[in-house]
This record gives sequence, C-alpha cells and structure tokens, in this order.
Amino acid sequence: MRPHPASACCRYVTSWQGGSHRTAQIGRKVVALWWLWAGWTAALAANPASQGSPEPAILETETSDVAVLPPPGPHRVLVGSSIETGGVRVIDGDSGTRQGEIFTSAGANFAIDPNNSYYYVAETYWSRGNRGKRDDLLSIYDDQLKLVAEVTLPGRLISLPKSPTLAVSGDGRWAYVYNLQPAASVAVVDLSVRKLATVAEIPGCGMVYAWKSAGFSSLCADGTAATVIRRGDKYTVSHSERFFDAELDPVFEESLVDRSAEHAFFISYTGIVYEAQLGEHFRILKEWSLQQAARLAPATTSALEYTWRPGGYHFAAYHKASGRLFVLMHVGTHWSHKQSGTEIWVFDTQRQQRIKRLAIPAPSDAITVSQDAEPLLYVLTSRDAGEAENQLAILNAQTGEVLRTVRGVSGSFAAVKGF
Repeated sequence: MRPHPASACCRYVTSWQGGSHRTAQIGRKVVALWWLWAGWTAALAANPASQGSPEPAILETETSDVAVLPPPGPHRVLVGSSIETGGVRVIDGDSGTRQGEIFTSAGANFAIDPNNSYYYVAETYWSRGNRGKRDDLLSIYDDQLKLVAEVTLPGRLISLPKSPTLAVSGDGRWAYVYNLQPAASVAVVDLSVRKLATVAEIPGCGMVYAWKSAGFSSLCADGTAATVIRRGDKYTVSHSERFFDAELDPVFEESLVDRSAEHAFFISYTGIVYEAQLGEHFRILKEWSLQQAARLAPATTSALEYTWRPGGYHFAAYHKASGRLFVLMHVGTHWSHKQSGTEIWVFDTQRQQRIKRLAIPAPSDAITVSQDAEPLLYVLTSRDAGEAENQLAILNAQTGEVLRTVRGVSGSFAAVKGF
C-alpha cells in the first residue's frame, strides 16, 4: 500500500529531527498547505457550480466563403502601378469604396479589356526576391479579380510605370508589351489562346499605341510615328513623315488613343495637340495649341518663358461621346512637363476651344474620366503641405464639383472601362 502523502511529509520532518528548528517549521507548513489544497479540491468536486465560471458556450460552425464583386459598371476605376511593390486598387466611383485589390510586382503595368471582362498585368518576379531566375509575365484576372492565366513573356521594360508599355487592341484580341533589352521590341500576345504569338522589332521607337485590330503605332526618336502592321504571323514596320521635334518639343508618352476609332491625341511639352488617324496609313488630321484654344499666346521652347503648360504623368483624359479633352495644367517654363497640374482645363476638341477651368483639391499627376453619359473625373492628388497622404478625388466631370475623396490611394495612373 502507498503511504499517505501526509505521512511522507511527516517522515520528512522526522528525518530532520536532529536539524535546526527552522527546518521543522518548514515541514509543518508543507503539511498545512497540502490539507488546504485537498479540502479545496474536494469542495469543487462536490459542487462544480462553485467554480464561478459558466459552462463554455457552443460556438456556431463557421463557413468560409469568397466575396463576390458586383458586375463592373462604368464608374469602376482601377488605380495603381508604382515603382514599388504594391497593387492595383479597384474602386467604386459612385460610393468611393474599395472593392478589392490585385497584387502586383514592383514596376508593374496594367490594362483593362475593352469589354471590361478581364484585367491584364505586365509584371516581373525574381525567384529570390531581388535576384535569381527572372520571370516576365502577363497575368490575366477576371472581373472578380481571380487569376485565370499567366503568359510567359520574353522580357519587358521595367521602369516607372507608363501606360503605353502595355496596350490591348480595340477588339480585345491582342496584347502588346513593350520591351527594351537592349533593342526596342514588342511582345505580341494572342489573348484568344493566351499565348505569345510573336515579337515585333521596332528599332529607334518606343511605347505602344494600339489600333482596333491589325496592329499598333509607336513614337520614334526622329519625330516620326512607326506603323506596325500584322502580315500573317509577322509584323512589318513603316514610318510616317516627321511631325514633331523630338529634341526641342517632344510629345508626351502618355498621349491618348481611342482604340475603337483609331484616333490619337499626341500632345507636346509646349501644348501643341497633334490629332492623328492611326492605322495602316498614319496621318495628322489637325494641329492646334492648348494655349491658343484658351485665348492665350502659344507657349514656346524658351527657358525664360513662364506660362501655362501641360504637365504630370498621366496628364490628360478624353471623353469620347462629348469630344471633351481634360488636361492638367501648371504655370512653368519649358521642360517643366513633369510638374504636377494645379488645375484642369477642359477643351471642346471639335471647336478647339477651352470651355472650362476646373479647380482641384491639390496638385495632381494623373487623371482619367469615365465614358458614360454622366461621367466622373478621377484625379490622383499629390501629397502636399496640407495633406498627409495621397488621395483620389472624384469629381463631376461636367461641373467640377468634388463628390467624394478616397484617402490613401496612389499610383502612376488610373484606368476605366472603354478607354
């Protein structure tokens, strides 16, 4: 039979009878504590309710799910592209709420399918973060932001994101990804089968301005436009006549193209607008000045002339149905084309007249406009002394009224359905 624990304690004390009086006292305290613990345990066993805590609640079974986005409407806007790792924010312009986000690599670019069914991201990853095996991809997401396919690319230009480094044809069949390794070329992806179709060489030229179907245009260092046409499985390149001065007054890379009509607005640093018809036979349709349209003297290339000029990154937007052109403007000298805009000028492109000046909450680098009958104007404002963070201001495009503001949103440009 096992001895009672108390007996062990007593034996412990007895074994130290020849020791100090303090050792005997410790032994008696151990015995007392043991009896106290035994009595408390017996009381709890006899009356569980006396423990003072209720019976644990039975939790309901949790069911995991995936949120479903509402169908993309005309006021859904995608904002993103940065030299840093981040994502493309999907925002509902009517409420100003963030509906979701597409994760992207640093320096990624994105474009929207003309039918608003898919979102395309041109991006680059390394197997060890900043080194290792390099993978250049065209990632394809559906309108629920689910990754549905990846197409491996032979390369792509990695830089501060510019929207013309990725373009989708007006019929949604072809994607064009600009590359510079080291010669200029364009990777052509057949989106109907989601495979690389070919690579088109465009020496001396840069950026991609897609047509409705058969090819694309590019701007060249000699002041011409390259016309790149699909001939079977290959692309042929021809050049227009020189229409801008690439050294003294270049045109913005972020110039605008209506892919469905193959109509382009190439705008120079001084504010000259070259309206062009793209396609197999490139031609300049009109040439006019933003300043003259506002009844001002046209800007010159003088470094001492201080006047209103276009500026920013994605500095202009075009509403196709009304023919209105929105341009970020600032006061500066020549070569101040990267300076943020302090207001937006609205032009009637048919009459070549400025019809409005819109105030904006803070200096802006990028704008875009929805393509519906009640358009919203999206303005990415820059951080300044009065703002702690970048913002997306959403304006009524007809009146300029600020309808709502989404804080903490930044990016090189924004994109909407239909343009």
